[in-house]
Amino acid sequence: MMAAYATIESAPASVGEFDPLEMPMYADFGARYIFKSYDQLYLEHCKKTGDTPIFVSNERGLRGFWMGDPAAGYVVINFHGGGFAMDATEAYLDLWSSVAETLSQRGISTAWLNVTYTLTPHATYPTQLCEAVEALRYVIEDVGRSPEDIILLGDSAGASLCLSILSHLSHPSKDAPMLQISRPLKALVCLSPWVSFRHDWPSVAYNEHKDIDAKEVTERWSRDYLNGGSTNFYIEAADAPDSWWEGAQVEQTLVLAGSDEVLLDPIKAWVTAFSKSNPDTAFVVGQDECHVAPLIWPLFGDKHETQQGAALKHWLCDRLSEDV
Repeated sequence: MMAAYATIESAPASVGEFDPLEMPMYADFGARYIFKSYDQLYLEHCKKTGDTPIFVSNERGLRGFWMGDPAAGYVVINFHGGGFAMDATEAYLDLWSSVAETLSQRGISTAWLNVTYTLTPHATYPTQLCEAVEALRYVIEDVGRSPEDIILLGDSAGASLCLSILSHLSHPSKDAPMLQISRPLKALVCLSPWVSFRHDWPSVAYNEHKDIDAKEVTERWSRDYLNGGSTNFYIEAADAPDSWWEGAQVEQTLVLAGSDEVLLDPIKAWVTAFSKSNPDTAFVVGQDECHVAPLIWPLFGDKHETQQGAALKHWLCDRLSEDV
């Protein structure tokens, strides 16, 4: 079963390189090509920790890397944010390593498959949905893990991909390969999910000068992702009716957001709809925190633990320790 992934010594740069310290919200697209990719950051991280890099790719479109032993108690399939246009940063590796270490101290072992899906403009919807579905298929069928041991986790656009997978499992999309699972996934964790491309939500106005998400940037990102196509419930989860989420293939859900983010109102609207048929849903709003604060604040030198980060660790420890 484990022959589906392979160890290599180096990896090519991905297409989504950028320096987060150059934001207005994330400055110009051209800047991403001269900074380190997520793959490169992972290689450097492995050199510091002494871990052997484990990259994975296949002909069905999967690309990513493992942190931890894929035979661990739980597998976290992780999708980074960045508007489908930007790559992840070193802060991601630091946060997920910290979460994994906290869980390990509680006797909970985790492996993290970090999916490096294709970014715009090199690919647009539904490529990212297909790659996300393939990541789950790979973990279940090739690695041989049970859905009840799998956690879907993502931030912002990555959280949107998690919801796309969940929608696809209950309402198969013609845009992605069919995938059926034998039982619900262990958990879903969404950090500031990008569930609506609209800018007429009240929080877009009242948090305009508190958050990192600039309207002109998110407009361009969503336009590039759609690439002239129409939207749907797999893309904008907040548009789906309450009934869409009935029978969602997941046991429990955690949603995190910041009180100062422009996406707060659409996130609230989606949580309300989703939790009606999925009552084991926790929603935590970090006061005076921005969009994905646990990943953004460290980029500006502020490395104190955020409320969202603390809630994430507490919830995972609480829910996963039940099975230890």
